Amino acid sequence: MNRRNRNGKEYRGRSRACVISMLCLSLMTVSLSGCGKDAGNTEEPATERAPIDTRKTVRNLVDQAENGAYSGKADGSTEETKQADYTTDDAKAEDGKASAMKEIDHFETKLESENGLMKVEVDAPVRVSECDAYPILSVTRGTIDDELLKKTKDALLGDVQLYDGTRLYDDYEEQALANGEKPDPAWKLGGKVPYSEITKYPVDTKLVKVKEDAGKKGDLESYADYYMQLMPEGELFYGVTDAKDGTYGNLTVTNSERYGNSLKFFKSKDYNVRSGFVMPGLNIVSWPVEKGEDYVYNEEKNPTPAVGMPVKMTEVKGENGETEWQGEGNTPDPDFKGCTTRISDKETNAVSKEDAIRQAEELLKKIGLDGEYASTVVTEDYFTDPEHLNNGKDAEGKYGYEFLLGKAWHIVFQRSVNGNILDDYGEKYTYKGPKRVWFGEVVEVYVNDNGIIGLSVNDPLKVQETVVENGKLLDFDQIRKIYEESQLESLNHSTSFDSILNVTKEEAEQTGEGGYTFKIDDICLTYTRVTDQKEFSRALLVPVWSFRGTCYGKDGNVVAEGSFLEINAVDGSVYNAEVGY
Repeated sequence: MNRRNRNGKEYRGRSRACVISMLCLSLMTVSLSGCGKDAGNTEEPATERAPIDTRKTVRNLVDQAENGAYSGKADGSTEETKQADYTTDDAKAEDGKASAMKEIDHFETKLESENGLMKVEVDAPVRVSECDAYPILSVTRGTIDDELLKKTKDALLGDVQLYDGTRLYDDYEEQALANGEKPDPAWKLGGKVPYSEITKYPVDTKLVKVKEDAGKKGDLESYADYYMQLMPEGELFYGVTDAKDGTYGNLTVTNSERYGNSLKFFKSKDYNVRSGFVMPGLNIVSWPVEKGEDYVYNEEKNPTPAVGMPVKMTEVKGENGETEWQGEGNTPDPDFKGCTTRISDKETNAVSKEDAIRQAEELLKKIGLDGEYASTVVTEDYFTDPEHLNNGKDAEGKYGYEFLLGKAWHIVFQRSVNGNILDDYGEKYTYKGPKRVWFGEVVEVYVNDNGIIGLSVNDPLKVQETVVENGKLLDFDQIRKIYEESQLESLNHSTSFDSILNVTKEEAEQTGEGGYTFKIDDICLTYTRVTDQKEFSRALLVPVWSFRGTCYGKDGNVVAEGSFLEINAVDGSVYNAEVGY
């Protein structure tokens, strides 16, 4: 599910029963609840401590999963808490499948902040998977290796020769040069070539170390300015097809301590290949067809439009005498006539949903990812590249943006832990030393009449061992109490609704802030990644209660969708997605 806060940052969560869609695939899965500081800050994000186990360490968590949770008392001693058994007799989870869900309770409550700016209405079934145990798994951060790269290339492209995509002009650079325009001084064009010359640079299907590759590409100015600055310690592969058959294709891999590990493939008859691929996720924007063709830019339908509308620009002379253009705040450009969409006649989708799922599952089997991941979300999506805009002026000097829309089935795969789906909300950041981010694991496949056109394997996990065979979980009555005590405060500490509880009604009237209503309509026992506070790349996969729904603004429009709070089912701690525990 996509969520964007009032400051423009987007969040996503996923659910088997109530998935809305995934709009911006360059962003990874995170949860709204408990987020401390924004990723742009240089401080370590703050975390909310557990209401039951205030020490909140991996060792304590394993102990409580084995022996039952306990709460601290004023004198320093502890007392046991009430446990519950959510397993189903004789249930047996299938590898690579999600178990059926069953309703065990129903939760209704209403919460309202003292300043009246936030209301929460809960009316939701409480659901769990039919499984025989809730194991606790120890995991580390996995990487993409040459074997997976080679298997993916063979499965998707066969014996097609690939060429060095780092050598390509960006599409806008090539177009500008073709039009005889003077290159922007900021463009590093040395060593780059147009698509027509890319066959001069064939590549083997193997990862290279960025530092080593940079030494071999002294003529490629952009390499040092881009890859060496972003991920000097990392590994990469960037291969593109020659497009002589009318299809553009690219296969990329990034292994980076700073920005995560991902494999991506995309091919299209309508969309050109682009350089730049460090962030996980495909370099396209997609949304369910049911949301409409104009969802990508319609602010009434979509609180997170992909492209901001242009503002009025004024020509000014800089200190060096060169002409510069400056925007005039939020004043709309009078020459902008708006956005339109056009449906591609090359990226069509007559393939059935069942056949699309079959193709996606067969792909995962070919590349060795079957048995671990279950298909959890399947939607027919429009997809587009927001860079492909037609801004040519008409006879009256007016210009507009045109989105070229393709269609495809979008199949999301998530890890299955004994039939329970891993909603990897964790997005762990560290700023002590070099910045590092551990994004959430997910696999996504796009299928249409042209076959498999997209694959994304994001931050795969490496399972080390099962540390607890069947974790002891808190009774939901305790979870209910923790939720009522934590939901408003957690929203108040999130980046989406930061400090809104501190805003007065008078201030809200002046700024238009507040008036949010959260409707929680689904409560699921799922899994997430709880990272070790002391060791960046170690974590446990642990059951959590996820409270999902929709946030509406005072005008009734959707502001955010997804999971608004996660509570650790073992120790009752409020989960903080931005620090990963």
